[in-house]
Amino acid sequence: MGKVKNQHYVPRSYLKHFSNEKGQLWVYDKETDAVFPSNITNVASQRYFYDISFDEIFKVIPEDEKKKLEEELSKLGIDTKQDGYKTIEQGIEDFFSTEIEGPYKSLLENIRSRYVLNPDPLFSEALTLEERHPLSLLIAYQIVRSKEFRKSLIETQNGVMQALVDRLAKTHDKDYEYGSMTVKREHEIPSVEHAQFILGDFPIILAQSLVNHCWIVGVNQTTMPFYTSDNPVIKVAHKRHPIMSYEGYNSEGIEIALPISQKHILIMYERTYHKDYLELDNFFVPIKDVQNVIYYNALQVYQSNRQIYCHDKKFHLIRKMKREYGSLKRAPKKIKVNVRDF
Repeated sequence: MGKVKNQHYVPRSYLKHFSNEKGQLWVYDKETDAVFPSNITNVASQRYFYDISFDEIFKVIPEDEKKKLEEELSKLGIDTKQDGYKTIEQGIEDFFSTEIEGPYKSLLENIRSRYVLNPDPLFSEALTLEERHPLSLLIAYQIVRSKEFRKSLIETQNGVMQALVDRLAKTHDKDYEYGSMTVKREHEIPSVEHAQFILGDFPIILAQSLVNHCWIVGVNQTTMPFYTSDNPVIKVAHKRHPIMSYEGYNSEGIEIALPISQKHILIMYERTYHKDYLELDNFFVPIKDVQNVIYYNALQVYQSNRQIYCHDKKFHLIRKMKREYGSLKRAPKKIKVNVRDF
C-alpha cells in the first residue's frame, strides 16, 4: 500500500455532515480572509501531517540515544540499516484510519439516526450510557489529533521553559525584565512530540473527564446552521479567576461542545457548576434562540486554527465579528496556572 500523503486531522466522515451531496462545503479562511467552496477531501488536512521522520530524528539525536532507538526498533523487527523503520513512519495515520474513524463515524451516526427515526425526538434519549464511554475516548482523540492541539502543545512547552528561565533570572537579578532573555530548544520535532501525546495515556485521561460530564444534544431549530472548523471540539470556562485558569476539560464550570451536523450539537457540562442541566442528561433538547447558535458558532471562529466550515455560504456572523473586533487570526497561547486540567 502506498503512502497516504494528504492526512486529515478532522475526519471526512465527520465533515460530510456539513457538506452537500457532492461533498462540497463552504470555507472561511482566517489567514486570507477568503470565502470559497471546497470538497471535504481538501480541508482540515496537511501533507504528511502525522508522519514521523526517523531520518530527521537520527540526524539530531546524540549517538547513545540513536543506539537506544535502534535497539528498540530492532525489538519490533525493524532494521534501521535497511530503512525498515520507514514502514512505521505513518503509524499515527494508520492508527486513526483503522482504529478510530470507523467507530467515531458509527457512534455519531447513531445519535443523528436516533433523532430522525423518532417521531417525537425532543426530550427523548439521544445516546445510551454504553455509547458514552467509547464516544468519550473518540472525542478525546479528535481533540488531540488536531493541528491546533499540536500548535498549542509546542507553544505551551516553550512558554513553560521561558517562564522557568525568567523566574531563575529574576532570583539572580531583581532588575531583570521578564522576556528580555529568550530561550529556544536546540531541536524541535513537532510530529514526534505530538505523537507522544496521541499514543500515550493523555487521551484516556481526557476521556475519563468527558464521560463524567452532563451530555446534551442540542437541536438547532433556527435558520442559522451550526459552523464547524479545523478544531471542532470547543470549550468555554464559565468560572473566572484573576490568576488561575478554569479552562481544563475537567475544570469546575467547563462547557465543551462538538457540532455533529448543521442541525445538531453535542454539549458536555461539568456537573457541579451546571446543576440546572442534570435533568436533561442524555436528551435531545431544542435550541430555539438564534443567539445560542451564534454563541457556539462564534466559539468555533475563535478557537479554530485557521478555517471555519459551513454547509451554506452563511458567514455574515464572521463579517460582523471582524467589524467589531478586527483580525480573527489565531494568536499564540499564553501560559496560565491551570486548575484540575483533566
